[in-house]
Parts: sequence; C-alpha cells; structure tokens
Amino acid sequence: MIFEELIIENFGIYQGEHVVDLRVKDGKPVVLFGALNGGGKTTFLDALQLVLYGKHAKCSNRAGIAYGTFLASCKNRFTNNDAPVRLSLSFKHQTNNSVREFKVERSWTAKGFTDPKDKVKVWCDDEYDEHLSQYWDEFVNEFIPLTLSDLFFFDGEKIENLAHPQRSSELVKTGIENLLGLDLLSQLQLDLGQLEKKRRSGNVDQSVMAKVSACEDEMGQYNVTISDLKKDIAELEQQVSDTNIAINKARQAVRNAGAHLIEKRDEIKFELGSVEAKLKLNKAEQIKLAAGVGPLGLVSELIEQTKTKIKLETEAHQAKVLDKAICEYEAKILASLKAAGTPMDAITKVNSTMAELATERKKLADIECYLNTDLSIFNGLDERIAEESKQRKQLKKTEADLLEKQALLQKQLDTIPDYDSVRHLIAELAGCEATFKNMHVRLRQKQQLLEQAQAKSNVLSQRYTNLLAQQNKDTFEQKRAIQVSEHIKKLKTTLQGFAEQLVAENIERLEMLVKQKFDALGRKEQLISALSISPVSFEITLFDANNQPLEPNKLSAGERQLLAIAILWGLAEASGKELPTVIDTPLGRLDGKHRTNLVNNYFPKASQQVILLSTDEEIVGEYYEQLKPAISNEYHINYDEKAKTSSFTKGYF
Repeated sequence: MIFEELIIENFGIYQGEHVVDLRVKDGKPVVLFGALNGGGKTTFLDALQLVLYGKHAKCSNRAGIAYGTFLASCKNRFTNNDAPVRLSLSFKHQTNNSVREFKVERSWTAKGFTDPKDKVKVWCDDEYDEHLSQYWDEFVNEFIPLTLSDLFFFDGEKIENLAHPQRSSELVKTGIENLLGLDLLSQLQLDLGQLEKKRRSGNVDQSVMAKVSACEDEMGQYNVTISDLKKDIAELEQQVSDTNIAINKARQAVRNAGAHLIEKRDEIKFELGSVEAKLKLNKAEQIKLAAGVGPLGLVSELIEQTKTKIKLETEAHQAKVLDKAICEYEAKILASLKAAGTPMDAITKVNSTMAELATERKKLADIECYLNTDLSIFNGLDERIAEESKQRKQLKKTEADLLEKQALLQKQLDTIPDYDSVRHLIAELAGCEATFKNMHVRLRQKQQLLEQAQAKSNVLSQRYTNLLAQQNKDTFEQKRAIQVSEHIKKLKTTLQGFAEQLVAENIERLEMLVKQKFDALGRKEQLISALSISPVSFEITLFDANNQPLEPNKLSAGERQLLAIAILWGLAEASGKELPTVIDTPLGRLDGKHRTNLVNNYFPKASQQVILLSTDEEIVGEYYEQLKPAISNEYHINYDEKAKTSSFTKGYF
C-alpha cells in the first residue's frame, strides 16, 4: 500500500484547499516534511488517520470527546460558517495479484450543527463504489487494521512510553493476535460460548426461566460495565501518558528559566554570607600576621648587615678594653728580651710586630659604635619568619578558594529569576503534577472497579451454568444438548491450545526480529544480550551482558525510545504487510549517536514509504545529508500569519 495524494480542506490549521503529493520513487522511500512546533505536523498526521478510520481514529487532541463534537472542533476557525471540511486520500493497494487505485474522501459541514456527521465516498480505479462508501469503516481494516495502526502511525516523542513493560506487552499481544488471526479464534470461542448457553437454555424448566432471564440480564449489564471500564482505563492510561510528557516539558521549561533555583535562594544567600564572614576573618588574620615579624623577611640583607655590624662593635669594645693591658704586657716582654741580651735585630723585629698589632687594635677600637646591642636579639628570627610565611601562603590560598566560591554563589544567585516572571511556569508544572496524581487515583479506582465487576461476572456466569445444569430434563434431547455442550467445551479447549501453540511457534521469530532491530538502532554494543517474550502475558524481559534480567527503567530515555521503535519495527516486519510508516517528531529526545543510527538504519528501511514530520531541530545538518539519498519528496509546512493558514511548499527548511 502506497499513499499517493492527500487533500486537506479547512481542517485544523489548514484554511482552504491544500494538495500534497506523497508518491515515492524506487529506492527513495522517504517523504520529508519540516515545520516548527505548532506549524501543522500533528494536524497532518491526524488528517491521515481521520480520513481512514473516522470515529475510530486515534487523533492527538480528541481525548474522549464525542465524535460529532470533535469533528466540529476540527474546522478551521477562520473559514466561513458554511465552508465544508474535506479530507481526501488516494493510495494504491495490491489485491489478488493486481494493483488497484483507491480514493477515500471524508467531509462534513459544521454550520448550524452541534453534532455534525461526516460523509464518506470511496472510488476504486476512478469509479465511485457505493458499497465501499457505505461500509468503509469495516473495509478499512482490510487495508490497514486499526489494531495495527500504532505500528505504522506514531509520535516519536510519545513512543518511549511503549517501552514500559505493561504498555509493550499490550502492544505485542495486540500485534501477535492480529498477525496470527487469534482475534478470530477469540471471537469463535465467544460464539461457541453463546451457542452452548442457547443449547442449555432450551432445556430449562419454565418455572426457572425468570431466574435464568434475570441472570442473563445481570450478566449483560456487567459485560457492558466491564467494557466501559476497559475503555475508560485505556483512555486514562493514554491521558496519563500525555500528562507525563507534559510534566517533562514543564519541568524542562522551569529548569531552562532557572525557576527550580528559587527554593535555593535563601540557602545560597546564607552560604554566601558565611563565605563573606570567612573572608573577613581571613583578612583579619593576614593583617595580624603583617604586624608580626613577617615584614622583616623583606629586609633579609639589611638584617645580615646589622649582624655583621654588631659583631664589629663587639670586637671594637673588646679592643678598647684590652689595648692598655696588652701595651703593658708588650713593654714587659721587650724589657725581658733586652735584659736577656737578645740581639737588637730580633728586638727590633718583635717591636715592629707589636706596633703593627697595636695599629690594628687602634683601628678596631676607633670603629664608631651606635647599635650597642647583642646578637642574641636575632635568636629564632629566621624560624619565625619561615613559619609566618607558611601561614601567610595558607591564608592566601584559603582566600583564593573563598573568593572563587563567592563568585560561584553570586553567579548562581544572579541566575535565579524573579518569582513573578516564572510564576506561570511553576503554576503550570504544579497543575500538570496535580492532574497526573488525580489521574493515577482515578485509574486505580477504575481498575479496582473492573476487578470487582469481573469477579461478579464470573460469579454470575457460574450461577447461570448451575441453573441450566440443575434444570435440564432427562430426555433424549436434553442428553443430546449435554453432549453438544461437552463437545463445545472440548472444542473451546482445543482452540485455546491451538492458539497457545501458534503463539509459541511465532514468538521466537518475533524475539529475534525485535533484538535484531534494537541492535541496528542502538549505539552500545551488547547493551542487551537477549530478550524474551512471554507467550502468556506477552511481557518483554531484557537481559544484560551478564545474562541477568535488565529493568527497562535502567535504560536511558533515548534507549527506551529505540526499544519501542524496535518493537514496532519488528511487529511491522512480522506482519508481512507493506504499509506506509508515518512518524511525527521522529528524533524526539535522542542524542546524536542514536539519531545517526535511526537516520541511517531505520528511516530508509522501515517501509516502502516513510513519511517523516520533523522540526527544525531534528533532521537538519549532517542528519539531513545522511538521509537525502533516500528522500523522494520534501516539503516545508509554514504558517502564514497574514493568511491565517499553514501551507505546503516544495523544499525543506
């Protein structure tokens, strides 16, 4: 099946008629659309689903609204009151070894109607087909089964939720049942159950018919209740998923605006004050050190000169004191030498030496003394200077660390916005979280009611069976009815066993396909060594490199998104149906490596026709260049403020 042309008229953000060529060439399966947020990408996806499925379409903004009300809300608000809304999709589909062309047109008028009804017209090979037009909602499942539509039409940002064990098991269960035709087996079992009840009820004594009838009515009421509760639960789960996405976006907006720091303002101010007090204390310690011996370290040469001067003065004092005694001593020596008859040459020599020594003492004694102190005043000075220098360096280092911390805290304080400027973001986040909490409460309540209703239904079913069994008359016809009932039970058991065997035989192939697709999309080798799918609950279990079970929440958001895409891709390939794949916001919140793998390994291979609806922050730059060889057509969806409409123009951003 290949989409060829989509016509949108007065639908959503698109005013007037817009014709989009969706044809693709061999080897180039991609049709690329680029648009800013709010430009009309999701409306385009809604248009495709709505024209095909009508009231059963899974449109983005319907959320439980009545179909007629939803149709009225889809009309472009700038059009005339009597302007029609029209969606038309042309596609080729192969049936019975031949390719046929179909055109489906769905239109409605909202003028004067609170609950407009849509009209469907279908052409086959350019001829109007009244039968197809009348029963299109049933026939569409022959082209793209509604239960499989999630495999081929999906939002890249919301797809991560499918990696949750419960959501993925529901998807796998639905996919496998449709792929293997198990939905027909389930319907056959229901029909057999009804036949069994009819056979038994035909042999009931008239006296208890009222009880049987009342039991049937009560069972019918509970069946309706169960069906409604399941529908409500499915809608609530979807709303919970959407609200969770809204919470993530609101949290990101709060973080981007810095609003998450408002609660820390007082804490930061307190810490900033503490740092400033420490800085003051540090400065005081430095001043105290500056008043000690530290400055003497700057005049070390002068200190050495002073020490030398003190030594000289000490020697001068000693010379003055000893000079007289030495002179007397020297005179006695000379007298003794003369008395002993020492030669005059020797006496002259001694006298000359004594004169030289006297001159030196005289010179030393004449040195000016003004310090008049002792060297002991410098005892321990060097050690004190070294110790205070060490303390000073430590204080300087501490001061630098404190100044750096002060600058960081001040920067954080400066980035905290004013509360009034972000009040709306905080209120929006609080509203989303409150809504999410209320939805969870309602969901739990609905699930409890469903469990109670199912339990009551089981009790009524057993009571109904007992009434029929107790009141059967002992006749040939009654015995025959019992035999038929027993055969039906055996047939139902056989069908159940056949279904389980069929699932078991095909589940292994699906495991292989999903693992293969995840490996092709992932960037971490051996992140998942294996995966298994339970043939009973259809829950997917992942195994890490050590072959240990791996919780899905251990995967990053991007890896969960890739796992969900791998599940969809594997199911789509297993279905054997050549159907278009349409992806809104295809790269979501993936990182660069994951995006590269998706662009190279998924988009060109996902289907014979892949329609991508991208923002200007997704398939751009190198990703666009990598995808370009696979692109047949590319469009830019741009909103014209003056014309009040979005429109399609050839070419990308």
